Amino acid sequence: MRRIAKDEYLRYFPISQRDQQWDLYVTGVGRIVHARPGTPDRAHPAPYYYVWESGRVLGEFGVLYITQGEGEFESQATGRQSVGAGMVVLLFTGVWHRYRPREQTYWTYYWAHFGGGYPERLVGRKFISPQRPILKTGLDETLLRSYVALLERARSEPPGFQQLMAGNIVEILGAALAAARGQGTPKRLNALARKATLILQQRTESEVDTRQMKRLAASLGLSYDRFRHVFKEHTGLGPHQYHLQLRIRRAKELLCGTDLSIKEVSAVLKFEDPYYFSKAFKKKTGTSPSQWRKAAQLPDGPPPADDA
Repeated sequence: MRRIAKDEYLRYFPISQRDQQWDLYVTGVGRIVHARPGTPDRAHPAPYYYVWESGRVLGEFGVLYITQGEGEFESQATGRQSVGAGMVVLLFTGVWHRYRPREQTYWTYYWAHFGGGYPERLVGRKFISPQRPILKTGLDETLLRSYVALLERARSEPPGFQQLMAGNIVEILGAALAAARGQGTPKRLNALARKATLILQQRTESEVDTRQMKRLAASLGLSYDRFRHVFKEHTGLGPHQYHLQLRIRRAKELLCGTDLSIKEVSAVLKFEDPYYFSKAFKKKTGTSPSQWRKAAQLPDGPPPADDA
């Protein structure tokens, strides 16, 4: 039986009905340092405790972040794969899996188990998948900071700590997906994409057509095709769609916070004409500018936006 080292931590939580109603709840967190593989770790209660030979199936999700060492991971969906420092491993409810460090080595990883409707929706919308449980994130400061904050809340248990930890889980998943997406893009290009977003944010009250986008790409030293690819890798949107969403968001501010007419809002934002503005607004929000303004004046506020 392996003893828990002084620099390790693990904690499991009882879950109340109220926690479950939050739609995302944390069942356990920890930081583990394995000195060598194959040593049973009975510090974990059932069903979390397992041996390599049998593996396990959980009724919840998990997310592991390996910060040192290397090992192997195997699941029913993927077969056996090598994993190591700078990788996140996702565990899925109902999917058999097992993992361990390499022979004669060690590894360090942070982990969290969680459940609720929120992760189920992430799977349904294909943000995460049992067929792609390994994310190559690199050693990412934002991701590590989110895990450290999660463990601090587990230790201190401030009021509402379950909901606060749920927020940490959202941060961890978001940081992991963002870091994995950015691994294929050199840092220089990521910096250029950030610069491009700042430039577009400063031009919300103007139209930026394809010719102007090409000039922007050239000013950053990129071809237009390369610029669009890098920008979408960074933001998840093409540059035109990103800029349009910024303008729609600004339109909402003007509709809600001023007495400008629809025609005047369209003119301020340099849309081609009020008809085109209304059409673009409805496509992004699901409602017309006038309907959105009326809804914004109601106690419940405007309807939620689809894209903007």
